[in-house]
Amino acid sequence: MEIKGEHLLFLLGAGASVDAGIPISNQMVNKIEDLIVKHEDWKSYKDLYFYLKSSINYSDGILGKFNELFNVERLLIVITEIEKRESNIMYPFIGTWNIRLLDLAGNNFENIKKFHKLIRKQLTEWVGLRSYDDANYFQSFSSLSTDVGNLMKVFTLNYDMCFENIVGKDKTIELGFTKETNEWHQSNFENNEGKHYNLYKLHGSIDWYLSEEKLHKSQKIESEPELIFGIQHKMNSVDPYFYYSSVLRNSCLDEAKIIVVIGYSYADDYVNIILAQALNSRSELRIINVAPLFGGDEKKGKDFIMQRLNLKSENQLINIDNTAKEFMTNIMNKEFFETNIGEPEGVPFE
Repeated sequence: MEIKGEHLLFLLGAGASVDAGIPISNQMVNKIEDLIVKHEDWKSYKDLYFYLKSSINYSDGILGKFNELFNVERLLIVITEIEKRESNIMYPFIGTWNIRLLDLAGNNFENIKKFHKLIRKQLTEWVGLRSYDDANYFQSFSSLSTDVGNLMKVFTLNYDMCFENIVGKDKTIELGFTKETNEWHQSNFENNEGKHYNLYKLHGSIDWYLSEEKLHKSQKIESEPELIFGIQHKMNSVDPYFYYSSVLRNSCLDEAKIIVVIGYSYADDYVNIILAQALNSRSELRIINVAPLFGGDEKKGKDFIMQRLNLKSENQLINIDNTAKEFMTNIMNKEFFETNIGEPEGVPFE
């Protein structure tokens, strides 16, 4: 069966950009711990950081989750919730803050605010590459577009600009921003003429900023970019996030025949729910997972993904034990996807 652009849906996680030199979220935590020990600007937050980390791990243990990864996003989610203080919806039911937290957070939680700002600044530096030479493996998307010849959809959970900087050199990418004003409008995705990819950045981007409550795209990396971390923001009813989630859901349920997941850890519940709903309602839908999981133990890797997505049929999962760079460079092409198109159960291949 010939593959068309609407048959393919790509979902990129942090592992898609790690070969370009961008650390994944648990690596960022290791870097933060190194900065706390060695860098003067960070040393004063050591006790606060260790308190937050131990509290998050303790919370996991209470729920029987002893293998949960501690990463920078989980840290920022907790900090964001603490920062709300009295405006947190649960505050009236809590009674008072932990005494140790009050001691470490400082007057009016100033230490929490400063630590949050410091982490976000460092995150932007890690994600905002000075050179994208190491991201050249993304050029495979350009070759694929030439071969397929149809508009394709790429959803990314990353804040980096690898895709648009590499693929955008010779292919037209729709990001949702009007050229004249750099302001985001949903309508920009409605005209597909002359476009090769629609790129949906589900959690924001390091070159986005808010002005008068409107989202804009900058020509540079922003010092305080529009990124989302908090649990309640993952399904934010504010555009573009709600719109992007809706497009992801509709595309999985209606158009896609193959969902190509590259470097995703299956840690976002709302994404998992969308994928699971589509896969379990469409027996012909296939998910190709690209990641070097569990040291090459294919069975363990498949079991992990099937559990996360509540998959009933192992035939729907194709696991590629490669890095993003290896997959994009050596495997990803039109012919590969055509050989992996599925058919509904009970329908014989012709």
